[in-house]
Amino acid sequence: MTALGDIFEPGSPDGRTYAVLVHHPRSSLSDIASYLGVPADVAEASLKVLADLDAAEYLIGSDGEPLWDAHAPESLSEAEARRRQQDINHMHAAASRLSETFRSVRRSPRANGSVVPVFERLEMLADFEEMQSAARSSVKVIERGPYLSDMEREQQLFQLKRARMGEGIRYQTLYQDTIYQDSERLRHALTTNASGAQARTLPEPPFKLIISDDERASLVLHADERRPDPMGLRITGSAALRMAIKTFDVLWSLAAPISVNPAADELDEKDKAILTLMGLGATDDTIARRLGMSRRTVVRRTARLLERLGASTRFQAGVQATRRGWL
Repeated sequence: MTALGDIFEPGSPDGRTYAVLVHHPRSSLSDIASYLGVPADVAEASLKVLADLDAAEYLIGSDGEPLWDAHAPESLSEAEARRRQQDINHMHAAASRLSETFRSVRRSPRANGSVVPVFERLEMLADFEEMQSAARSSVKVIERGPYLSDMEREQQLFQLKRARMGEGIRYQTLYQDTIYQDSERLRHALTTNASGAQARTLPEPPFKLIISDDERASLVLHADERRPDPMGLRITGSAALRMAIKTFDVLWSLAAPISVNPAADELDEKDKAILTLMGLGATDDTIARRLGMSRRTVVRRTARLLERLGASTRFQAGVQATRRGWL
């Protein structure tokens, strides 16, 4: 397959055709074939390649005759240089991410039954990425702040998660419920949930954790915004791994699901009005006055709504109600 850079090689077939167009602008197919010393169908095939590369254009002369002309070489070379620079940048970015894994794998043993301390943030991030990339069936994650990565790295991990889900990997992610106040992470969670992942929330998950295939785990024991790097453990087949898996399963059973599906039962108009006013920050007394209800009735219905939505705060109730299509 011809690349744009190949047309600047005078010895290549398409490079010779491009050189003819540069020297003989607005030439007919028969003239181009004559200059090249090849059959017309060979010249035409080469011209189509150049047109696909946006290096040549097909014109109609004033007398209606089909003609071919070249695009300016400098604009083509600049476009090719930009494309190659983008490829180089992508290569460096990929190499940088892999080098973190390369160093982390060689820095610490991964033998069965090992519990290895990890002290660098980039090494922890490399573990989180590598364990998702290498997973064969399932990934379990506990995610909470402060976060190890910036939003650019988060986006890369989000794309990796979607790609692995497309390959059939089952994801269970347990978020801290502060995710409801983080629109970007909440959007990612709901998007992957709609694609088949499972996501739940807890008020205070005790740590960050990733488990791959129930065979390996990476646990962050400490992450403080005042410290540049976390402290954690890399765990393979051992009692510690079994404890991490059991802890995740228990926390998962206690967590509230994030659902993108509307609830089967609709709210009545009074409850919708209460949720709307709650979302605006109205107090129970204000809601009671606005809706012509007693304060006791508002308190009772509010408590029932929080229970139905699995929410511990009014803000969470508003998020859950909107997601379920109740508002």
